[in-house]
Amino acid sequence: MNNPNTVENRVLRILQENTEARNDDMKLYLMVCNDCYRQTENRDVGSLPFAVIMNCYKELKLPHFESVRRSRAKLQSKHPELASSPEVKKARKRCEGMYREYARK
Repeated sequence: MNNPNTVENRVLRILQENTEARNDDMKLYLMVCNDCYRQTENRDVGSLPFAVIMNCYKELKLPHFESVRRSRAKLQSKHPELASSPEVKKARKRCEGMYREYARK
């Protein structure tokens, strides 16, 4: 699952269908992984131990978390109707600022 277009298409569909996924990257990631894993194994990725998912995500054909997060950010900037809630936007902006300060040190 290294094709950015495939990841972006899955993320777009999930953001359109699920408002909770717009506000929470971990929920979004779980939904994307479930979607990918169902395609090959016809079951949710949650049926696997967490350590297996984290250690074997490539073999399981799951996307990297950061690919999903970047796709979400790109899509939300292009499609304002898929944006997160105002509270989540503020929190993300705060975290971005804190990280920039940290990175400068």
